[in-house]
Amino acid sequence: MTDSAERLRQGVAAHQSGNLPGALALYRQVLASDRSNPDATHLIGVIAYQTGDPMTAINVIRRAIALDDSNPAFHSNLGEALRATGALDQAAEAHREALKRDAGFIEAHRNLGVVELARGRAQEAADSFRRALARDPTSAQSWHGLGVALEGLNRKVEAAHAFDQCLAHDPAHADARHRRDALAPHLPATGPDTPSSRSGVEAWADVALQELRALCCDRSGGVERLAAIDRLCATLVGDQTSAPRAVLEALEEEPLCGDPILDASAQFRLSGDLYHYERLIHTVIGNGADWPLDVAHAVYWSISRQVFLGRPLGTRLSAFTAGDLPRFYRWILRELRRRYAVPIAAPAVTPGSPQRVAIVTNQFTQPMHQPSRDAFDYARRMQDDFGRKVLLVNGNLLPSQIITAFVPAFQAVVTPSLHGAMPVTDGVASVPSWSSMDASLSETKIRDLVATIEGFDPDLVVSFGGSVLAADLFAGKRPTLCIPTTSGLTCSMADILLSFDGGDPTRGVPEEYRPPFADRLRPFVFGYSAPPPAATANRAAFGLTDGSFLFTVVGGRLDDEVTPVFVGQLDRLLDLCPGAVVAFAGPVQSLPARLARARHADRLVCLGFVGEIRALYRVADAYLNPPRQGGGGSAAYALADGVPVVTLNQGDVAAVVGAARALDGWDAYVERAKRLCQDPAFHRAEAEEARQRFAAVDARHAAVERILDFGRSLKDGWAAR
Repeated sequence: MTDSAERLRQGVAAHQSGNLPGALALYRQVLASDRSNPDATHLIGVIAYQTGDPMTAINVIRRAIALDDSNPAFHSNLGEALRATGALDQAAEAHREALKRDAGFIEAHRNLGVVELARGRAQEAADSFRRALARDPTSAQSWHGLGVALEGLNRKVEAAHAFDQCLAHDPAHADARHRRDALAPHLPATGPDTPSSRSGVEAWADVALQELRALCCDRSGGVERLAAIDRLCATLVGDQTSAPRAVLEALEEEPLCGDPILDASAQFRLSGDLYHYERLIHTVIGNGADWPLDVAHAVYWSISRQVFLGRPLGTRLSAFTAGDLPRFYRWILRELRRRYAVPIAAPAVTPGSPQRVAIVTNQFTQPMHQPSRDAFDYARRMQDDFGRKVLLVNGNLLPSQIITAFVPAFQAVVTPSLHGAMPVTDGVASVPSWSSMDASLSETKIRDLVATIEGFDPDLVVSFGGSVLAADLFAGKRPTLCIPTTSGLTCSMADILLSFDGGDPTRGVPEEYRPPFADRLRPFVFGYSAPPPAATANRAAFGLTDGSFLFTVVGGRLDDEVTPVFVGQLDRLLDLCPGAVVAFAGPVQSLPARLARARHADRLVCLGFVGEIRALYRVADAYLNPPRQGGGGSAAYALADGVPVVTLNQGDVAAVVGAARALDGWDAYVERAKRLCQDPAFHRAEAEEARQRFAAVDARHAAVERILDFGRSLKDGWAAR
């Protein structure tokens, strides 16, 4: 940390403790060495406002905005200073500028409400306070402002209830008490259906739902609007599995909006009920001629991602993943064949082991993310260890642009430098590849993919992962095999569908849906091969101190996977382990702000992307797995370094650690993590067991050999037809 950054941190701490002169001195020291520091400049302006000098505040904060126009807090605090001088129109505009930069900025919504009240615009004020309350239902200030605005609109019953909610959160709020008492003679007798008799949850649900409907019906705003809708849905759900019952019942009476994609996806986001995805799928298939194929394809992948992230309630999950979702995929594949009419040849097949293998994947990135590393490793081993000709085909067939109103929005990462025919390398080995950068599911893309695969003339086409359209187009034309990259059922039309962990993914699937999977299923263990161990490692390289027990949470989707429920369990664990720290390794955007609200925020550290993950494992003590489907690779590498894993009994990580250490319920999860922290002998034994377990899952060479054996039997069967 630089001297300026440290002084700024000290200044903020003094500021927050009320020591304004001390904070001001530290901010000035920052500017003495860094005159263009926008944060120090802004905070000096805030102190001027707090000490009764709004004109100086306006001038100084405007200088901060000139240095950094992107910070919404700068604009909102400028608005507060302008309001203090009576420049109400300018103040309102400043708050709107803040909201352009962050539509979820609660203080700007609330401050704009105050300004609108001062301008005599009661309806606009009420709307602003509702937007603030939709994002923070505990704010007494926002409930008070809403009550005053509703009084101005002569909506006495609703105003009284807003004041009730203000007093529930701040019983000493004198003005709310005075206004509520003054309204009492004008209110009807309280009954079970009157607004003033409802619970705070019901009242807030009404406010939040009004704001959600307004956002859904406002077609302006693009991706930012979808992000705001998703944040509001997340606020309504909180740390529960679904939004309050009052919200869900209201949505049964009246949908959110007329857009079937937005309505169904937002209602699922609120409820976790797969009924909403089912009706969306039925809408698409039932009106197929009216739906662009890339839109239907984007909906399919957006739904699949939510299923992968574990968002659905479990009651309908097995039937959905075995019935509705594969049916939707097959419809997309049929429509692609029908609309593009791409001819695909069916050459004669000779018996024997495959010699030319096309490994087709939906996404390959550089730097390689975990599925890319796995695809490359399979291709490299097949080429270098077994002497086969291999082509790694990167279709980039995941949606790379946001073209629907699905919430939450899904946009896959692509690597523009991977285009056309070129070798890909991990720095040691190299494999031929071909990548498409055309828009997802365009006719040109599909024709180029088919021509590339046919030009290579493989005697085995391998889908690396599920739902690989470019490979499934060859089903029935050439021998095809699917390697799943995660546990559970995999959508694929391949002749042979491998299991992920040696088990039967159709176990628990309704009997009427089993045959299409079970008839093609073959037992298989995906296996992992760890990168080289770190030669040296120390905690200081990660900004961590020695002496504390270090838990790690690792992943590429931590913003989605680290849920409020999981953060709550981390707080519970850290209550029991006072000397422990949890470090999160992986790219993040929203997670740091959410962790800052945890009880043990000072012991929850985001490291960002870690390029050499085994260096982190060298200094870590235990690996904590959030409830998710993926994560198998990072957990396997932790085992390789003797880092014990703590996981619930679900997803890929449970398959990696084995049934004996996959835990049923949070109590067992927290107890194992606590014991690893507090019992050194237990930790040593578990570290040794972790290394032994990795030896069992480090089976990539054997996995490739088994794939070629499956390919031989498949080719022999085709040749005998």
